[in-house]
Amino acid sequence: SDFEKLINEILKRKVIAIIGLEKNTGKTETLNFIVKHVSPQKRLALTSIGTDGEEKDLVFGTFKPSVYVDYGFVYTTTELFFKRKTVLSEIIHVSHQHTPTGRVIIAKALEPGKVVLSGPPTATWMEETVRLLKEHSDMVIIDGALSRFSQATPFIADGIVLATGAAYSLDKREIVKYTRYIYSLCQLSEACMQDKERLVTANTVHVFQSGDWKDLGIESALQLSKVFEISLGEDTTKIYIPGALTDNVLRFLSTKGIDEIIVRDFTKIFVSYESYMKYKPTIRVLKGANIIGITVNPFSPTGYVLNSHEIIEELKKHVDAPVIDVKLETVKNI
Repeated sequence: SDFEKLINEILKRKVIAIIGLEKNTGKTETLNFIVKHVSPQKRLALTSIGTDGEEKDLVFGTFKPSVYVDYGFVYTTTELFFKRKTVLSEIIHVSHQHTPTGRVIIAKALEPGKVVLSGPPTATWMEETVRLLKEHSDMVIIDGALSRFSQATPFIADGIVLATGAAYSLDKREIVKYTRYIYSLCQLSEACMQDKERLVTANTVHVFQSGDWKDLGIESALQLSKVFEISLGEDTTKIYIPGALTDNVLRFLSTKGIDEIIVRDFTKIFVSYESYMKYKPTIRVLKGANIIGITVNPFSPTGYVLNSHEIIEELKKHVDAPVIDVKLETVKNI
């Protein structure tokens, strides 16, 4: 079954990132579900991309969910939440840098209970934290944050679980369309080996002309229009953008006869579905992502419930990954 397939895929990984397509698409249920089925076999470490510092979720008035930890689990939180915790824990590490809710604490639970996960707000800091967590566990699980995919970068996570559902839209077609779109971005092919080696350390926009990469010396593609006319000939075939690829940048490039746009990974793509379909760009990545499963949460925060079976059946026609209703599976396996 897809349920077993998903658990087996997860067990093969070292770092799993859970991405919610929208707030309240059931990321925390997905996290608790994975923890429950994986913890008997693996020593787990749990972390989350920086919280919004709110215990209450202001959008819908729902509480910031606590996550269940068992004895020996390693987790990250920040000083504010650590002071309020009810689970006896041993501090392993305290960061030098501060987040809005204090320094990031890596702790080990000495008894079962619930904790509020919180962690570093940037991908670079997350990478460092994950490295520390790996020293104390067999598997790290990163809980995503509101529409910020940066922690799911394949440079950090070797497996991604996509959480979708009724919180994104009450229209099943919209849910399927957008989930398929994000899935397809994760499936983008990697650039050729020479390009990857040349660009992996580049922090500025580069263009490929006359058989060689040329550094334009600008960090953001938003400055492109100024530089482009001066430095580009007809023979520019590829461009590397280290930062965000947006609708505006894509629209600009679509008139320049460029065959291939290269970005670091799918988390740098902020192109709307509509623009993507309109310009149909060829995008390559320096590192491909690996979606190992999709979870569907049929409950909307407004109290409406969709038929998850229909969404799952429709998604399964288009994606090559296990798709499950995490609420149903939780009930079935209790």
